Amino acid sequence: FSARRVEAFEPLCQSIALQLVLDLGRADTVELMAAWALPFAVQVQCAFLGWPAALHAPLAQWTHQNHQATLAQDRGALTALALQFEAMVADVLQQRRDNAVPPGHDVTASLLHESVQGRPLSVAEIASILRNWTVGEIGTIAAAVGILAGWLAEHPDTQALLRSNVSLQPEAIDEILRLQGPLATNRRTTTCPVVLGGRRIEEGERVTVHWAVANRDARVFDAPETFRLGRNPADNLLYGAGIHVCPGAPLARMELRVALRALLDATENWACVSDQPFTVAQYPASGYAAVPLRLRWA
Repeated sequence: FSARRVEAFEPLCQSIALQLVLDLGRADTVELMAAWALPFAVQVQCAFLGWPAALHAPLAQWTHQNHQATLAQDRGALTALALQFEAMVADVLQQRRDNAVPPGHDVTASLLHESVQGRPLSVAEIASILRNWTVGEIGTIAAAVGILAGWLAEHPDTQALLRSNVSLQPEAIDEILRLQGPLATNRRTTTCPVVLGGRRIEEGERVTVHWAVANRDARVFDAPETFRLGRNPADNLLYGAGIHVCPGAPLARMELRVALRALLDATENWACVSDQPFTVAQYPASGYAAVPLRLRWA
C-alpha cells in the first residue's frame, strides 16, 4: 500500500471506472450497486492483486456466497468457502510459478516471494491474507460507492458543489462516510478493565465497536449529525486508529476518489427514483443492498 504502488495503480483504476461507466449504456435509470459499485470493487481488487479478468465473475459469486453464509452464521458453509478461495489462490500462485513472475510484478507475486522467519509463506497463509483483505475490500468499497452516490442523490446542492469544485471531492468523501460509513461495526477484545458509559468491562471481554456512533461523538464533532467540510481529518475514525488503522486506507481513498470522479464527470446530475427507495443492507453489512438512481448524462 505504499504511495508509489497506489500512484502507479491509479491509471488502471481510472480505466476500469471509465469502462464501467460506458457499460451503463447511458441508461436513464440504474440500480447502482449491481450495475456499477460491486463490479467496480471486484475489478479493481483483481487488478491490484494482478488476477485475470476471468476471475471477476467467480470472485463476485464467491463474495456473495460468503456474505450470505456470514448472515446465516453457517460455519460449515464459511469453512467450505474458505477452502474454495484457497483453491482459487493456489491456481493463481501456480500460474505465477509456471511463468516465473518476478516479485515486484503484482501483489500476489510479492506474497509468493515473501518470507517469514526465514521460510516462505505457505499457500494457506497467502490465501488467508488475501481472503481477509478481499472480504473487507470488496464489501467496503462497493458499500462506500453506494453510500456516496445515494447521499449525493439526496443532497443535490452538495452534488452540484462537488461537480463545480473537484478539489473538494476527497474531503467530501470522508465526511459523507463519517456520517454513514461502509463498515458498521467491528470486534475487539479488551486488554484491561475499563468503564465505558457507566458500565465496567473486564479484561479479555469481547466487545463490538460501533463506528457510526464513534464518528458522531458530540464531544469531538461540532454538530455531529451535519455534513460539514473543513473538519479535522484526524478526528474521523472511518479508517480506524492506532494499531487498528486500516493499512489499505491510501488505496481505498484513491479508489473512491476515482469512482466518484468518473460518475460525476459522466453525468450532469443524478437523483433518487421516486417510486424506488433505496434498500438498506442487512447487518452486519452497512450501506445499501440497492441504490436505484435516475441519471442525466453529460
